[in-house]
Amino acid sequence: PPAHRARPHHSPIPSSARAMAALGREAPKRLVRLVVFGGTGFVGSAIAEEAVRRGLSVTCLTRGGRPPARIAAQAWSDKVEWQPGNALEPDTYRERLVGADAVITAVGRLPLPSLTYDEVVRDNGETNVAPARAAQAAGVPRLVVVGASIPPFVPGMSFGVSRAKGVFSAGYAVGKAQAEAYARDEFTDPSSGAGAVVLKPGGVSGTRYVGRAALPLPLWMAMSPISTLLRNIPVDAIADLAPVPVENVARAAVSAAIDPDFAGSFTVIQNLDLVRNYGKK
Repeated sequence: PPAHRARPHHSPIPSSARAMAALGREAPKRLVRLVVFGGTGFVGSAIAEEAVRRGLSVTCLTRGGRPPARIAAQAWSDKVEWQPGNALEPDTYRERLVGADAVITAVGRLPLPSLTYDEVVRDNGETNVAPARAAQAAGVPRLVVVGASIPPFVPGMSFGVSRAKGVFSAGYAVGKAQAEAYARDEFTDPSSGAGAVVLKPGGVSGTRYVGRAALPLPLWMAMSPISTLLRNIPVDAIADLAPVPVENVARAAVSAAIDPDFAGSFTVIQNLDLVRNYGKK
């Protein structure tokens, strides 16, 4: 039989000393890390600001790798890691996704007359799908997509009309549908715990900055009274048309990125939920 080695005798360590020793060895708690695409935009910058406010680690990927002057002038932007990355070119940001807890895509483009149908589809679809695909490959467990709730009666966004095609689905709606479909059908995986959340705001109110001069456009001045009126109507189909404050969308996006209830499932947060359930407490 193998020989038994005598255990060396040690003087008992007081419990208080053991607790202090354990405390000294304890690794510092890791911050939850979010990667945001579209962090210089109207909605994306509000999301980044909300994440910073909650004490999260935030990386914003932009083509230039730095914020515009109007965002750089705000204190919260100093707490964001700004890195270069083109949403349509995963090789420019793939390594930045490794170790992230969630990726949030807030990338999109309104169907301006200067854009072709294919450009509108790409800028609302693939600009969200490409980061989602890269995040999935990097093992990121959570995806949040800022989509859109599009009323069926809005021309240019829901449908288009031409002599050649007749009535057809607008590029804006097609692109948003592509992003949602990837989140639902490809990214979500209950077996691995990968979950995806799509936010579907209607009109988003707040102060949007337009043009190279970043001129403020106070959308809230027009939208807030309309929102107050519509959201108090006891008919959900009508209340669902109420514009939602950009702050509500930001709160919902960050909550969707970190809330364990969304793990391993696909969830859509509709406009009415954003209006009623994500206001400032």
